[in-house]
Amino acid sequence: MEHFELRVLLDYTHTGIQAANTWAKPTPRAVLGELERDERAEVVFAEVVKSPLDGGAEELLKRIIPILDGEGFGEQVSLSGILSSVMAPPKKSIWAGKLYSFGTPMSNNPLLSTTLKYSKDITVECLAGAAPITGDYRIRLWGYIYKVSELSLVFGAMLFPAALVDRARGRTLPITKDPISVNGDTWNTLPGGPDQAIPKINPFIRFAYNKKATDGMQGDYQFRYDIDNVDDSAENMYFDFGELNALLVESIGIRADAAGHLAKTALKIGGDYHPKRLFPTTYADNPLHFGLVYPFIHPGLPEIPFYYAIPKLETRGPDVRGGYLIWNEIGMVVVKDEGVAVAANDLIVALTGIRIQMKG
Repeated sequence: MEHFELRVLLDYTHTGIQAANTWAKPTPRAVLGELERDERAEVVFAEVVKSPLDGGAEELLKRIIPILDGEGFGEQVSLSGILSSVMAPPKKSIWAGKLYSFGTPMSNNPLLSTTLKYSKDITVECLAGAAPITGDYRIRLWGYIYKVSELSLVFGAMLFPAALVDRARGRTLPITKDPISVNGDTWNTLPGGPDQAIPKINPFIRFAYNKKATDGMQGDYQFRYDIDNVDDSAENMYFDFGELNALLVESIGIRADAAGHLAKTALKIGGDYHPKRLFPTTYADNPLHFGLVYPFIHPGLPEIPFYYAIPKLETRGPDVRGGYLIWNEIGMVVVKDEGVAVAANDLIVALTGIRIQMKG
């Protein structure tokens, strides 16, 4: 029964210099990420146990992505590892214990069972930003390992069909699929697995910087890749979806610029702002703040190592996923300045949710 215990599935420590704009790509064996042939695993949450520092100054561990059974999952999961904006901080250091998890373990509800699943091995790839990393950093993934013979006892069958509900906008997305008997052969076809048939259901978490300055006229800044407003496609937060793609946005976070020119943040779906009057997100008063608690709880220096999780937009209880549904429409994250431009790369926004793909 030890397989029902939460455990470390991956433990990676990087030492030495990592050149700017390069990826560290450890093997699954190097991070203790290999399974036995009769085992299957699900990842529940990640920890950036230690972000890289150079004499106390943060270094640019820009992106961390998981690799499941050799397949990159960066389109769905892209984490910042920089100290101030870390999206998966150490569990013991999260203010109020609001840990981000990929999904609910041991669940046969397909909208909760969005944990990352793999059958052979797991590792991570880590991207250095525009400057070299000289300090050590450490990443852990936590979850559960099961014997193949235990899967049917723990999960039974994945209970399709299902439906995503956006209570605020009165919208429901039905997800039609036959129930899946959970066993060793079907494990990777479950939600959060790399070999799903359509519709595919995955956790979704990413971040973006404002690559350009805002307009200085309180207009919408859109974090769009196609107009070069973000650095790469993994930072895109502009979703032009037809009827075969959907995203339930559960959380949004933003770290305001220290100069104090950010004013508001919102989702914009189908041309309407949500919430209607937008969130006030100034540097001094930001309910969507995430990462290091500085400057809100501890305004002095040095900064203390406690963190805010990415704030939930709606709380609906442990058995329901709540949020804003983007489906068969255009949805995006937008920010507005106060009438003075926010400088390029002075904002970082984070988003979490559930991604549904009903094609390819």
